[in-house]
Amino acid sequence: MGTMTAMSARSLQYYVIAKRWAADLEFFKIETAFFYRLMDDYFIRLCEPSYIDKFKQVSKNLLKLEVDRNQADRLLSDQLKHLELMAEDIIPEDVDSLSSKQIQIEYLVTDLTNEYREVKKQLFTLVEIVRRIKAG
Repeated sequence: MGTMTAMSARSLQYYVIAKRWAADLEFFKIETAFFYRLMDDYFIRLCEPSYIDKFKQVSKNLLKLEVDRNQADRLLSDQLKHLELMAEDIIPEDVDSLSSKQIQIEYLVTDLTNEYREVKKQLFTLVEIVRRIKAG
């Protein structure tokens, strides 16, 4: 393993941001598992004819989120490895290359965050409707 070198402030900033995004993606994994458990808990009621189309759409959206999250996770892992190799002086620092990849990941993570919020709203609204009807 190489010796640690001083990275530029920009590369260090990219590393800190990337670690925060990694934590966000890990939270999305946990939240997705919760969404699936919630859907399982209300599965029978969500499959009623009046809700099935919305339920299918939420399920489709959730699956797309997982695909997008996996893509972001792969790109982010590559970025973190690249930054770590630079910090260990195994590869030379290339801020231009990092910058373009960082921007790409930022757009992905931002879009993913917005998509998660939308799917969460859709799912919670649907479950709330089904729950109220059962309770009412």
